Amino acid sequence: MQITAVVLTAALLAAPAPTPAPSPTGSPGPVPLTCRTGPIPTNPPANAPPTAPGAPTVDWWFFNGAYLRWAPSTDDHGVACYEVYEDDGANGIIRAVFQGPAEGWVPLPIPTGTKDYPVYVVAVDRYGVRSARSPVTRVRISNDIVQPQPSRPVAAPLSPTSVRLSWTLPSYSAPATAYQVISGGQLLMTVPGTTATLTGLTPGTEYSVTVRPLYADRSWGYESPPVVFTPSTPAVSCEVDYSTRTWGTGMTTNVAITNTGDEPIEDWELTFTFPTHGQRVDRGWSAAWEQNGQRVTATGVTWNRDIAPGRTLWIGFNGEHTGANPAPADFTVNGSACA
Repeated sequence: MQITAVVLTAALLAAPAPTPAPSPTGSPGPVPLTCRTGPIPTNPPANAPPTAPGAPTVDWWFFNGAYLRWAPSTDDHGVACYEVYEDDGANGIIRAVFQGPAEGWVPLPIPTGTKDYPVYVVAVDRYGVRSARSPVTRVRISNDIVQPQPSRPVAAPLSPTSVRLSWTLPSYSAPATAYQVISGGQLLMTVPGTTATLTGLTPGTEYSVTVRPLYADRSWGYESPPVVFTPSTPAVSCEVDYSTRTWGTGMTTNVAITNTGDEPIEDWELTFTFPTHGQRVDRGWSAAWEQNGQRVTATGVTWNRDIAPGRTLWIGFNGEHTGANPAPADFTVNGSACA
């Protein structure tokens, strides 16, 4: 099916509007809209259907509909009327009937925000034979009254590759059922609440992100002002308690990492330096342990990659030393020095 996109701006409302051609059967409602085809004989003659109408175009729109026109159909027995449908993916929802003219005012449901309505036209001849559908046109209409912007999102860094966004929607707005997170015209994600976590970002790259609300009727509101940020390593507030028990040339060490900040420490990485060359990690637990020279790195495993505010994570290792086993003094988590 060919689809023609029609995007209109509110500036069109300033232009003088033609008088809508009312449907002869009245506005859409509980009474079905019908086409007056005239007497249909018991045995109608052989009859080809009318040609398909042209794709509808939009002369002007308001918050409750649009004035459409289209290239007329042709038929050997004459076109009796045109039916205008909203495409619902099935048989369509009839919105207007025009007994003759290939144009007129088509009522559409009033959206909460902005919504695209796919519409098409079918011609009906005097014997009730219908044409193929016209190409679909997407008619965009807006209800400007109840769709204020969300606030500019606040970006809180979580790691060099992740950021948490948060925003608010004015209390007088229609309630949103979800929010779209958008960057560079691309939809990044849809979330149910007023926070979103972006992951997989490139450190040092600038991003500009907006959000827009989605409503229960599948319309959307205005986008928020953009937040511009560059992912970097967030400052971490932490304490590390290092305790070790030594015997002969061996040691068992327990390390407690406490998050003393207000934000979670995500994808934590602990580093420290052994004071002497003879100290070595053999086997650890509750973390992935690596040693390069005297430098030791521990990172979270599947079940403990994040440390919530106020929580303490216990990890440890067994190791060796060559006689002296002093405690390290330069603990950092995600690049931030810990007390």
